[in-house]
Amino acid sequence: MADLTSSTPAIDYTSKDFTGFRDAMLAHAARVYPEWSGRNTGDFGVLLVNLFSYMGDILSYYQDAAAREAFLDTATLRSSVLAHARTLGYNPAPAAAATGTVTLATEATQTTDVVLPAGTQLTTDFITALDAPLTFELDTSTTVPALGGTVTASVTEGATAGTQTITLAAGTATETLIAVENLGTSTGLPGQSFVLPSSPVLLDTVKVFVGIDSTTPWTVVDSLITYGPDDHVCMVSSTDAGVATVTFGDGVLGAIPELDVPLYATYRVGGGSRGDVAANQVIDLVGGVAGVYIVSSSDMTGGREIESTESIRVNAPKVARTQARAVTLRDFEDLALAVPGNAKAKAIGQHYSSITVAIIGADNASPSDDQITATARFVQDLTITGVYVNVIAGSLVGVNIGAQGTPVVLGIYPNFRASDVVLAAQKALQDLLSSQRSSFGQRIPTSRIYALLDDIPGVEYVTIPLLARADGPQSGTLDIICRDWEIPVAGQIYITADGGQ
Repeated sequence: MADLTSSTPAIDYTSKDFTGFRDAMLAHAARVYPEWSGRNTGDFGVLLVNLFSYMGDILSYYQDAAAREAFLDTATLRSSVLAHARTLGYNPAPAAAATGTVTLATEATQTTDVVLPAGTQLTTDFITALDAPLTFELDTSTTVPALGGTVTASVTEGATAGTQTITLAAGTATETLIAVENLGTSTGLPGQSFVLPSSPVLLDTVKVFVGIDSTTPWTVVDSLITYGPDDHVCMVSSTDAGVATVTFGDGVLGAIPELDVPLYATYRVGGGSRGDVAANQVIDLVGGVAGVYIVSSSDMTGGREIESTESIRVNAPKVARTQARAVTLRDFEDLALAVPGNAKAKAIGQHYSSITVAIIGADNASPSDDQITATARFVQDLTITGVYVNVIAGSLVGVNIGAQGTPVVLGIYPNFRASDVVLAAQKALQDLLSSQRSSFGQRIPTSRIYALLDDIPGVEYVTIPLLARADGPQSGTLDIICRDWEIPVAGQIYITADGGQ
């Protein structure tokens, strides 16, 4: 029997680009059509080979891209990462709006109290970076005393969306008039989706009403998979730009809204770190209110962007690993990360009857009291009997590198521009202490700072006269050592150049 092994060429399955396809086809053509020896690019046969190789290269790219999106570690599209996170039961943190207070006053000539309803809008001056002012709203109805009286009220960044109003529980003691967006009418088909008209949407503010006579909204859930055909639930998802979509059930997993029933949604738009403005930046009431003006405003804090793709990639597997129970210290940390808004967590405990969990938000933002309470309640419910969980805000420790009078000195080679090297050094140190690279209980050796600066192109030598915690003695160069609940952040950094251009 003939040995076919020697006559059958080996196939290189890893060679899937244009050159690989072209070489393989020309080699095959040389065996099948030995009389065809022309390889000039003007040859029609070579042209066909090039065209097929080009299409093969494109198809290979799409195959590789699809394969990458199938795994959480290699997925590049945010939609793929979110799909993997949902499979693992992880809910990425939505954007959050900044909050603060404003002090309102009446004119001395205002003889009656002025009532400002909840949702009254206030605004900052024009912000060039945003190409618009920022809007804030009163959280509760506020009465401003007459004759120059003042009152301090809480406000939240963003604005309530809505082009029309509906009345909830009409004719009852709880009758309420709310602003809503009309999403359209139900088609009665399974899996209906409706895009909310305004953006960016604060997902935790979305309420969906089915029918103009609704008294209670349909429940917004993370997944429809555990609900039945009679459950009035819906899902709300969002793109990176904050455009939100409401999705209803299919009659098996979640109920279908009845045919031709109008659908409404109430929600707020805003959120993100852009709302973290300094004190006294909220200056006016939108539309103006006779006899009332803003005296001052506090720092607005707590604004948070949606959770980044990389953060989801890191945190989602941790939540799946815990299997909804807290036993080890790592379990407590991973479960704390399942609470939207928490970016880092550290569990501390000498014994397992009392565990302290330190948390911090995205970009090292300090968690609010509500965030701390929500984390404590969530983790406590998944803890074995007899274990008490205490949740605290993580502490940020400033790291001072150099001082104004004794800065870090970088010796610069003559052929390098000194200002460029100093800027690169500052960026390197800021990156080392950024929220993406810092962690609880981190230790930063002096040698690491020296090595980091010495590796910058153009640096001949480095002298560091000061490396210290901002809350410690400002002398000498000591390793930065953070406690379990502390995270290092950039403090004061002073760098000067010696030499260079």
